[in-house]
Amino acid sequence: MRKLLCLAAALILASFSYAPAWAWGCSGHEVVALIARQELQTLDQQHRTQVLPQVERLLALQDHDYPHRYCGDLHLDPMAFWATWADDHRAADPSTGPWHYWDIPLSQTSPATLPQYCAEGCVVQALEQQIATLRDKSRPDAERSIALLWVLHLVGDMHQPLHEEDNNDRGGNCVPVSFLDHKAEQRPNGGYGPNLHGVWDTDLVEKIGGIHRKSPNASMEVSLFAARLEHDNATLIRHSASAPVDLIAWANQAHQVARTVVYSDLQPPIASETATAQAGSCAPAPAEYFARHEAAGAGYVAEARPAVERQLSLAGTRLADVLYTALR
Repeated sequence: MRKLLCLAAALILASFSYAPAWAWGCSGHEVVALIARQELQTLDQQHRTQVLPQVERLLALQDHDYPHRYCGDLHLDPMAFWATWADDHRAADPSTGPWHYWDIPLSQTSPATLPQYCAEGCVVQALEQQIATLRDKSRPDAERSIALLWVLHLVGDMHQPLHEEDNNDRGGNCVPVSFLDHKAEQRPNGGYGPNLHGVWDTDLVEKIGGIHRKSPNASMEVSLFAARLEHDNATLIRHSASAPVDLIAWANQAHQVARTVVYSDLQPPIASETATAQAGSCAPAPAEYFARHEAAGAGYVAEARPAVERQLSLAGTRLADVLYTALR
């Protein structure tokens, strides 16, 4: 029954426009939140502040056993548990779908600025609004708690490169890709899997992080991956922590990763479309890409690894920066 409910939820979420709800997947969002928690703790210790306790207090206002949760509860820190709430909420309120991405054309080489590509809302705009609510201590704690849930999630989303681009392919959703020994196949709902977006959401993260969601050790695997990223990218994290909060710059940086890594390292590489208009559906693009036999093999994993680890690390430390700036 649990498998059937998860499948039903996944199919419902997949019907919404553009990017799937699971940017970075369950594991990626949890890793980002765990890095952010450690960074908040460090900042509090350095500056004798109490930001992390404020975060924990606001999260404690939420019902842990809320319905329609997709990601299994690995009994991680509350920040990690709540980092995926916004995707579940998207199923209940599809109008929030555009909050998770920013459709910068893959072909664009100059930095995007608001309000470009944000007519229906976008991740940068949504974050600006939710951060403002979180910061405003005159607002009811219930509102600030919900704003915190959004911030926990959306900072992660904006660092997933395929949430900051579009190539007439719904952010890579319309690009069937064979991943390692998993061949691209047509699914019963008419889509294809694996696809490029899903590979970056989940497959790469869990392959690189050594995470197996169905394993009894999944909680430890997620925690160890977060700790390894903190250690291996300590210099990057320290440098990022000293930089100002700049949502637009962060989004454009993720967009460049899409340009220079995500599409260009595929075999065969995929070029930028010269003219872009957000695709309303994948037809007939998946059939065209399926015939190209796009593949992300072991070489692709090796080439993508630095970018995946960097984006997760940046997302974690920048999430801490956003929260610390809003709540100190």
